[in-house]
Amino acid sequence: MDEIKRLAATHYEGEDTALQRAFLFCCFTGIRWCDTVSLTHANVDFSAKILRFNQQKTEGRSAHSGVTIPLSPTLLKLIGNPIQHTSEKIFNITCYRTTAITRLQKWVKAAGINKTITWHCARHSFAVNVLGAGANIKTVASLMGHSSIKMTEKYLHVIDQQ
Repeated sequence: MDEIKRLAATHYEGEDTALQRAFLFCCFTGIRWCDTVSLTHANVDFSAKILRFNQQKTEGRSAHSGVTIPLSPTLLKLIGNPIQHTSEKIFNITCYRTTAITRLQKWVKAAGINKTITWHCARHSFAVNVLGAGANIKTVASLMGHSSIKMTEKYLHVIDQQ
């Protein structure tokens, strides 16, 4: 969490604020890159403070592709205000994934974090932080869109090591 807070507080010349907001959003939701860049305002129920979407990775192959995420005030702030055109993407990321990783690395370096961070690290951080805070493994599996707790169990090893 300290590194996530440091990233949130770090600004640098030429920063990509849409990408930064999207990465922080993933750190607090565990959403994959492919789903994050596809999210639109239609996925958000602002009155109920809920995000709903189908995971691209499992859609059509799993009954668990649908994900519902409660939205905290922090997540709502990262999403921004509701807009008229609900088909508009939440995070206006205009680059390819490889460029996004390069920009992410520049941000991480500017924050003084000496690690190789990829987009998938946000997903791992989410799982470890939520499990470390005492969440039930079934709840975390559901929030991450896992069809069973088998995939989620790997994060328990990190918690045990800590």
